[in-house]
Amino acid sequence: MELLSKNKNKVLVLSAIASAIALVIGGSIFRVWQLNEPCPSRSEKRIWGTCYKNLAVEPLVIGVASPPKTEDYSNIANYLQKQLNIKVETDRDTPYGQNSQRIATQEWDIAFTRSPIFSILAEDNRYFGIATMYPDRPLYYRAALYVRADSEIKSIADINSTSTIALGSAESAPTFHLPIYTLYGKSLRIGTGYSPTETRELVKSGQVDIASSRYDAIKDDPQLRIIHLSKAIPGAGVYLSPKLSRSDRKKISNILLNAPADIQTKANYGARKIPDYDELRKILFRTESILSCPEFKLNSLSLERTVNVFCKKQNQPSTIIQGQVTEYTVLTPENIEFKVVTPASAVYRVVVSRQTLNQIPINPIDAVDESVQIKNAVTKKLTDGSWQVTITEPNQLALLSDFSLD
Repeated sequence: MELLSKNKNKVLVLSAIASAIALVIGGSIFRVWQLNEPCPSRSEKRIWGTCYKNLAVEPLVIGVASPPKTEDYSNIANYLQKQLNIKVETDRDTPYGQNSQRIATQEWDIAFTRSPIFSILAEDNRYFGIATMYPDRPLYYRAALYVRADSEIKSIADINSTSTIALGSAESAPTFHLPIYTLYGKSLRIGTGYSPTETRELVKSGQVDIASSRYDAIKDDPQLRIIHLSKAIPGAGVYLSPKLSRSDRKKISNILLNAPADIQTKANYGARKIPDYDELRKILFRTESILSCPEFKLNSLSLERTVNVFCKKQNQPSTIIQGQVTEYTVLTPENIEFKVVTPASAVYRVVVSRQTLNQIPINPIDAVDESVQIKNAVTKKLTDGSWQVTITEPNQLALLSDFSLD
């Protein structure tokens, strides 16, 4: 009986070992199948389990943010096509307002951003920076608020509710975001959508009081006078899409950075390190909070109507909001969004910077399932019925250990 028992145990052990080996082999086979499974689309190729764009099937797309005036991208497209032996297309006719969408949806394989706003957007959408644009310019530059040389406005302090300012597109750092950031707390009349040439002529002719531009573009004009210089603004970069495989990105990067000098000059890029956008991100965070104000509607700004460059707290549906954090999302490396649900089932999407969270302090992970109180923050109703809340000061958000939805 003892011998039978020992033999039975041996059989069980061997059986267990065989099962384990079978599981390992089966798992390995399944893993190999996963790594080699065809991608859902023929336009993609699978490398180590991940699908990337198949440049043997789909053309490499060069995207140029906003219609270029003097740059020539046909030479760099032809050069890449010859070096890689693939089809290359250039998208340089996208309307300025649609550049953000092209980058956010990763439609451009190579993005010549031409603006630090689009560079930040590219980084937020996992693009890889390989070079900078405008290599003949300083890596950082400044924006300037200016008036006509004989204007009575000597400084920002002289700007009042009847003053007029002509700004550029909402996707421009020097002609929109920097002046809005600088004028925070002011009330004046704002027109937008003007080109730098148009704003200079409007100021010189006396049709508007103030405009904004790159400092180096207007500093030597005797008809104009600068009343404010901004912080340093980083230039724009050249980025490669995350839809490209690592090997394809390496090949393309080497070709671009080693292209003949005349080709690089015509496409206006060069081999320099991508600048630091952290300070500009903070400025954008402030201007976005202003743009979310109910009374500050971008499409209704006019040189005939005075608008506040700040939010009126009394216009909010509630000055105090209490609810439970159900989840958090990393929007960008700098910004976090909390989803907060109130006892009445109202949903608030609370956007706050990591810097502000560190001052409160709140750890995003620890905040989930905890109760919070939001005070005196700007709220904006979204199309899905929820509310967007932008936190700009540490005293606007606090954890409440004794508050519950129950």
